[in-house]
Amino acid sequence: MKRSSRNFKHEINPVKDEESRLSQILFTKKQKLIDKLKPNQELSDNIDLKPVWTDDDDGKYTAANIIPQAVSNVQYTEKLKQKYRTIVGTPSWAEIKKNTDCEDDDKLMKTVGHIVKKKTKELKKDFLEYKILPKINNDISKEGPLIKCIEFHPKMSVSLIAGQSGVVSLYSIGGDKNERLHSFNLKKWQITAAHFTPDGKSAFIASKSNHSYCIYDLVKAEAKLVQLPQISKRPHIFQLSPNGKYLATSDCFDEVYLIDTASQELIRVLKNSTNIKSAAFNSNSSELYCFGDQGIVTVWSLCTFKSLKKFYDNGCVTASCITTSACGRLIATGSGEGIVNIYKTSDLMTNEPIPLKTVSNITTKITSLKFNSTTEILAACSAYYPNAVKLIHIPSYHVYQNFPKQSFNYNHIQVVNFSPNSGYMAFSNNRGSAFLHRLKYYKNY
Repeated sequence: MKRSSRNFKHEINPVKDEESRLSQILFTKKQKLIDKLKPNQELSDNIDLKPVWTDDDDGKYTAANIIPQAVSNVQYTEKLKQKYRTIVGTPSWAEIKKNTDCEDDDKLMKTVGHIVKKKTKELKKDFLEYKILPKINNDISKEGPLIKCIEFHPKMSVSLIAGQSGVVSLYSIGGDKNERLHSFNLKKWQITAAHFTPDGKSAFIASKSNHSYCIYDLVKAEAKLVQLPQISKRPHIFQLSPNGKYLATSDCFDEVYLIDTASQELIRVLKNSTNIKSAAFNSNSSELYCFGDQGIVTVWSLCTFKSLKKFYDNGCVTASCITTSACGRLIATGSGEGIVNIYKTSDLMTNEPIPLKTVSNITTKITSLKFNSTTEILAACSAYYPNAVKLIHIPSYHVYQNFPKQSFNYNHIQVVNFSPNSGYMAFSNNRGSAFLHRLKYYKNY
């Protein structure tokens, strides 16, 4: 059943004097947000092409000089051209090539100020080169003590920070100072999930204490609250598919509700065998992985809405979280005992899938798992112990010993995330801070 959606403008209060700044939201110093999000205009095909040179003999002879019955010079010239193309073809020097200046400009803009350099060496497995940058929300933290969401914009160097207070903030990142671009407040919301759409024009935001979710339009600067299907209680799990077409929500019982993002309609209810603790889409949005509280992983097909496989996570007693890699080849599970298992997706259909690697460097419950965009790093965190974070190199599966620094205190880390090209890595904690790191191996945002 399609649920009604309304604009709740009176529930959304701008922080400070943001209305005047909203029209000037900048994702870089030179271009506005709205201009950046609009699609690029194609080059016109109707270009007035001029000949490279002219032959003096062309003016001496006409069609009438050669073929008296020719109707006109134009007709005669076209016939000669057609005959020449049929017999000889178009020489390579005469081919009209598309102007690639705009394409080069687009590639340059996607680097967000960083020069594209070809990587000559592989990522080191023993020593991670990184730099600790100023906190993302270093000016005035209004997102609350527990920051549950750090999301990087898919196209521009901007981060979304949200948490317990219900304030959602957009920050420009990458410089000496991370500037707050805009904030808005969702009253009485303890925000627990936020995801940018693949085109970067909207953000889906949810709180496990509310029966609605928010769609924030970055172009129009409008927030719309949409009710979940009545059958769904609270979105304890709230995942947006990589292609932006599906929302998977669950109240942590044994059902997952699949919602169409365009129509906000309930597509299907997937019945799991046990209560669900975590869920994740695969890279091409064709499958959904549900992690049951007893350690059973169920692989759902989003084409047939049927279970393709169920397997027991090796050594798991209590399930915690699950994530997938952008390349589609790996999945990782985290348990309540601090165990991280990494599986190859091609091995999941065997009778008893065996993990490629088991990492046990964290001794408390895994609360956040994230692969970087190139599947060369897996970050694992626990919110139950200070500085409980490990970075795992792939494919060697070595744990970096120089991270985190012993002298640096993250407190209790809530969530970890990487920027689209892995140039940045961010952590949030229970003290209202969002830490930002520059990974030197990756040259782009």
